[in-house]
Amino acid sequence: MIVVRIYEGLGNQMFEYAYAYALHERMKNRGIRVCLDMREKEVTVFDKTRYYRPSLLHQFRIGLPAASEKQLRHWDYLSEKTMPKKAVCKLVDLGLWKYGRFKEDEFNYRKEHMKIKDHTYVEGWFQHYQYFEKYRNSLLKEFSLKEKWEMPEQIKHILEEYQVISVHIRRGDYVSDATVRRFMGMCSIDYYAKAVEYLKTRLDKPYLFFFTNDPEWVEEHLKFPIPGMIISDRYGLSDIQEMILMSRCSHNIIANSTFSWWGAWLNTHEDKIVIAPKRWFMDRTRKNIAMKNWIKI
Repeated sequence: MIVVRIYEGLGNQMFEYAYAYALHERMKNRGIRVCLDMREKEVTVFDKTRYYRPSLLHQFRIGLPAASEKQLRHWDYLSEKTMPKKAVCKLVDLGLWKYGRFKEDEFNYRKEHMKIKDHTYVEGWFQHYQYFEKYRNSLLKEFSLKEKWEMPEQIKHILEEYQVISVHIRRGDYVSDATVRRFMGMCSIDYYAKAVEYLKTRLDKPYLFFFTNDPEWVEEHLKFPIPGMIISDRYGLSDIQEMILMSRCSHNIIANSTFSWWGAWLNTHEDKIVIAPKRWFMDRTRKNIAMKNWIKI
C-alpha cells in the first residue's frame, strides 16, 4: 500500500488527490493500493511549518479510500518526536525499514515521482498537470459534487445572458504573511487590467464575477467598463461552491493560486479562454504551473 498525504487548502488538496489518482492508475496492475491520509492535524515533521485547513475532498465523488488509523501506525515514526522514532527514520533513510517515506522537495514536474515503491508514505504538493493530464475525464467525475447545489437564480440568469468571466483575486495571507508574500508575490492591478482588456476585445457581451478574500480591496481598486459583481460574501457560498461557479463561467482570469487554477481546469467550455499570471512564483527556479494553452500575462 502507498499512502498519499492530503493537507492544506482546497486547491492543494485537489492537486494531491489528482496525483494520488494517477499513481493509483499506474499501480493497480501491480496489485498495489493507493490510499489517502486525510487527518486534519500535524502528523509529520514536514507538517510543522504548514497551515491547517479542513479536509474538503469528501464533498466530491472521490473514489480513493482513506487509510485507516491502524494502517497509518506503520508510519508513526514520521513525527520523529522520540529517540526510537528518530532511529527508525535513520533505518528508513538507509533502506533498512519496510515502511518507507517519500517527500517531494520541489514544485517542478518529475517523472520519477510516479515511480513510488510499495509500503511508502508520500508527502508533497505535486502541482503540475502532467502528473494527471491523461486522466482528465475521470477526474472531472471524481471532482463533481456529491450533493446537488442549487445555484442562486440571479447567478443563473447572468450565466445564461452573458459571457461571464471569473476573476480571482487572492490576498489574505499573500498580504499579511511575510513568508508567503516573499515566496508567492501577488498579481498586480495592471495584470487584471490587461487580462480584462484582452477578453473585452474578444467578447460580445462580457460580465465579470469577482471571487476574492478581500472584497473591500476589489471594490476600491478594480473598476472596469464592464458590468460585474463581487460574488464572495454576497451569497454565502462555500469554498467548493465558489470553485464550481468559477468552472461554470465562460472564461477565467486566475491568480497565482491553486484555488482558481482548479476553477479554470474544471471549466469544460470548449471555447474557454483562461488567463494566468506569467510569473507564478517569486522564486524563478520554480516553473509556472499554468496549462500550456492558457494565456500568460
